[in-house]
Amino acid sequence: MDVLTDEVKEFQLKLEAILKEFLDQGSIEVYGNLRIVVTSFVRPSRIACLKGNTIYVSIKARRYPDFVLRYIIAHELAHLAVKRHTWRFWKIVGIIYPE
Repeated sequence: MDVLTDEVKEFQLKLEAILKEFLDQGSIEVYGNLRIVVTSFVRPSRIACLKGNTIYVSIKARRYPDFVLRYIIAHELAHLAVKRHTWRFWKIVGIIYPE
């Protein structure tokens, strides 16, 4: 069980580093503290979701490559500004993560 716990902690630190990098860019303003929680309780059809100022990321994502993890965080950050997947939402995703 300790191995999984260490793996989850390492994954969480990786996601927090990605989040910090995006926030340091200044592409999006975040009011209050934003946090990331790695969980096994994300709906089956989703890998991540935003509730309030918390980004919940499924533990299943730990095997994804870094560029996918970066996209997931950018996607959830864009939801701070726009809840639905409109053209404005996708424009914000592109500003946060242009690659």
